Amino acid sequence: MLVGEPGERNLLLAAPIILEDYPQVAPESPCPLYDGTEIDELLILRTLPLTDEEKQEAKATDPRVAALLNELEALPPDVLLRLHGAIRSWKPHPPVPQRVLRPGHRVVLRPQPGRADIHDLWLAGRVAVIEEVRTDLDGVTYLGVTLTDDPDADLLRQWGRFWYFQPEEVEPLDEEMQ
Repeated sequence: MLVGEPGERNLLLAAPIILEDYPQVAPESPCPLYDGTEIDELLILRTLPLTDEEKQEAKATDPRVAALLNELEALPPDVLLRLHGAIRSWKPHPPVPQRVLRPGHRVVLRPQPGRADIHDLWLAGRVAVIEEVRTDLDGVTYLGVTLTDDPDADLLRQWGRFWYFQPEEVEPLDEEMQ
């Protein structure tokens, strides 16, 4: 991802997780864990249960580690609650076209930037077959699909392993769907 001030294009960071360009530390972050919200929560909850011996050993490695551990141990519970599930903005879902999407129908994948992760974006324009239609507890519908050109599609179908897209992220190919 690109880092620095938004719009700059002279510094790139490779990370083992997917981050947006120009990431920022979340304002909820209570101390310099150099991450944001849910990851901070995870790091804190994994650090606090260390034994006293483990904490002393870690503190002896570096004064910054000692200061961080002391700060974490002093965090009040309400700070930890603020880290859980921060919502930055609500993006309304576009209206779903009135069409019948059923298992067996072929579609072209059109993931929407801003909602899709990099793995979904790599699949843009690929043809897929709808294998299942599911609705989550919030009433959002998802289509489980396999790629028509994937040599492992039969195996993935047998295991129930699919790519998931929302109805507005697919373009129908079969005439009965249009």
